This record gives sequence, C-alpha cells and structure tokens, in this order.
Amino acid sequence: MKQKVFLIAVVLLMVGRLFANQELQLVTLSADGTETTYTLSNVQKIVFENNTMTVVMKSGSDATGITCISFSDYVGIENPKTVTSISVFPNPVQTFLTVAGADKNTKINLYDINGRLLKSIPAKDDSTEINVSSLTPGLYLLQVGEQVIKFIKQ
Repeated sequence: MKQKVFLIAVVLLMVGRLFANQELQLVTLSADGTETTYTLSNVQKIVFENNTMTVVMKSGSDATGITCISFSDYVGIENPKTVTSISVFPNPVQTFLTVAGADKNTKINLYDINGRLLKSIPAKDDSTEINVSSLTPGLYLLQVGEQVIKFIKQ
C-alpha cells in the first residue's frame, strides 16, 4: 500500500512539473506608452548608449526607444501576476515630467547622472507632475518605488 501511495505521489509530482510554467520576463515600456513583454531567456543583453536604451535579442528584432524596464517572474499553471508599470512622459522633457502608474504616496526620487538626490516627492493619486524646468539639459534618473527610469531633460 505504501508503495502504491508513493508511486501515485511521484506521478502527480511529475505531471505538475510538466504543466508548470516557470518563466522570467522582461517588460519594456516605450516613450509612447507601449508595453512589450519578452521572455528573458531570449534576451542577449541590455545596452545603454548615447542616451538610449536597447534590448538586444538573441534572435529577431531588437527593442529600441525604451523608457522603462522591469522584470517579472511567475511559477504555476495560472496566469502570471500583474506587473505594475510606471509611465514617465514626455521623454525628452522640457518643463513638466509626468509620472503615471505609481501608487499614492510612493516615494519618487530624482537623481542626477552622478547619483546625487535632487528632489524627493510622494506620488499623487493617478499621476504626478514634476517641474524639471530648473534642471540643466542632460540625462537624469527617476526612482519610483523599486523601478529606476532614465529620462532626458532638454
């Protein structure tokens, strides 16, 4: 009887592993708000060059014009968990930068390219506007919760 129970348990375990999804994903957000999901095993590298971010794929076309990258993973047969996407626009920006998708009171930190904290504010309900008109033109980093997004001030 114990052998029968053990054999059934092993079969059920193997069937569960056969049907389980286990994928790491790369989620990109472009300047126009388009979100694209890639299986991380298909990504060769992520390149930051000349104020642009590019995802180089092992095969197929590369992803360019990216403003935000996040990673997600899920295990199981059910649908993957929802990834909260933070949108930052316009990018490049001149006066007001809008941050959308952050939960209320999430800390938004603005850093220069050398990592100096320039401004820290809590996110508002739906979207938060940040006045960046006093910044000198260049590349900046915005930390919204766990995500770091680069943007260009013109």
